Amino acid sequence: MAADIFDMHCHLGFYENPGEAATELSRLGVSGVCATVTPDEYVTLSNKHQVTDAFRLGVGLHPWWLADGRCTEADVRQAAEIAAECTHVAEIGLDFSHGRDACAQTQVEALDILLDACAGFRHVLSLHAVASATALLDALDRHKTHETSTPILHWFSGSGDELVRARQMGCLFSVNEFMLATRRGRAYARQIPTDQLLLETDLPAEPGHPLAVSSAEHARRLRATLDTLCELRGEDVRDAIARTSRELLAP
Repeated sequence: MAADIFDMHCHLGFYENPGEAATELSRLGVSGVCATVTPDEYVTLSNKHQVTDAFRLGVGLHPWWLADGRCTEADVRQAAEIAAECTHVAEIGLDFSHGRDACAQTQVEALDILLDACAGFRHVLSLHAVASATALLDALDRHKTHETSTPILHWFSGSGDELVRARQMGCLFSVNEFMLATRRGRAYARQIPTDQLLLETDLPAEPGHPLAVSSAEHARRLRATLDTLCELRGEDVRDAIARTSRELLAP
């Protein structure tokens, strides 16, 4: 079945059987980007061919893993080496919430290394920015990433001014059900230009804990989020989101 809906930020590696989940989602008409949280996860999924052609596998280095020491400088270097050779980079970024600002400089330095590795040709990047949107946008500016690649701000939660700046820089925004559950998130979903709007789930939530989200429920939530988005905006954005998504998933 050809994809008719697109999850541009999910974590198939968190399923007990990523390959089975990817195959079932594809059968249900879902395609998208599988984000990873460490370069080792990327290598494992890539080597075992656990993600079908319906999903682009993105190399990642999640700021949570960097902040708590699960990822080291060696992981940063490995992620950068992989990023230099692949088209999709997901999930990287910054998170200064819940005390993680104590290692803000370490996070920024790692992000600089990763963005530098992406210089020179087109990448699609799915970016985490919690309590750190200005710092992340500053990094994109330093490396001119938005001029050669496509930055996607996943589950954006920054300020209104930061939203305006990101829009003007040409960033795209992937929206999920959790974002639409908040008043600010709903307001932002109405303000994002149609050609900068994407869909995501960010599911499953944690490694080893799929939270009873089957592939069928995953697909159902994705479609429900799209329905809510259309209702909030008072317009049918299905075709526009699908068109943008297909362009980003093209080889």
